[in-house]
Amino acid sequence: MPHIGPSMGIDALAIAERGQHEYGSLNSGVRSAFREMCRARGFRTATLMVILAMTSCHQVSEPTQHSTNREVFPFERRIGWFHGPCFAISDPNLARGTTVDLVVMGEPQTVLQAKVGEQMSSAASCPPLMEGRRRQNARSGTSFYGMMETKLTATDMGIGIVSPPHKLAVLNGLAETDLNLDGQQEVFSSCATTEGIKFAVWTQRAYRGAPLWSTYYYLGYDMSPTCP
Repeated sequence: MPHIGPSMGIDALAIAERGQHEYGSLNSGVRSAFREMCRARGFRTATLMVILAMTSCHQVSEPTQHSTNREVFPFERRIGWFHGPCFAISDPNLARGTTVDLVVMGEPQTVLQAKVGEQMSSAASCPPLMEGRRRQNARSGTSFYGMMETKLTATDMGIGIVSPPHKLAVLNGLAETDLNLDGQQEVFSSCATTEGIKFAVWTQRAYRGAPLWSTYYYLGYDMSPTCP
């Protein structure tokens, strides 16, 4: 971002001050020439004002561009969580066969792929909908889907990303990818609360700053908390 220094205003003031001094020392024979010079200075001042206005517009537009970069990837509609082959996400209209990349939580994390199946409403094949869990997990705005063509086991849990812009890679035991195309890697976390699991997506490092996306999976039994 260009820096607008105070020298710009000082330069314009110096020009005006010099004009006043010169005008007082000129005789009547050269005053017409001085008026032409003033017009030229006025033009330069007008040009400076245009430059300042353009710079100001640039400063206003930069945050908009930054916001647009963040909106390249709609986190709430493209990220969900899973338990076994049951995938929970806020999008109620995922098409059958849509690709989902899965971050299976563990040490190390692993990455798998799956495809979206039919919407699910039965606890028989969707653990989050079991009695005692359904009320918390099936809150308004959450849809559940089966997942096909995957190597997930029934006990695997983690985060699913619908059609990510880049493939996920595992580096030093952690899955990462640049989801919003801002040049920084997103990473994934899970931790236990007293009754469930918190899933989250962060920029570069987990638990630093605010998460880009987070959600909660209610399990309904006592657990030893591990969340920072």
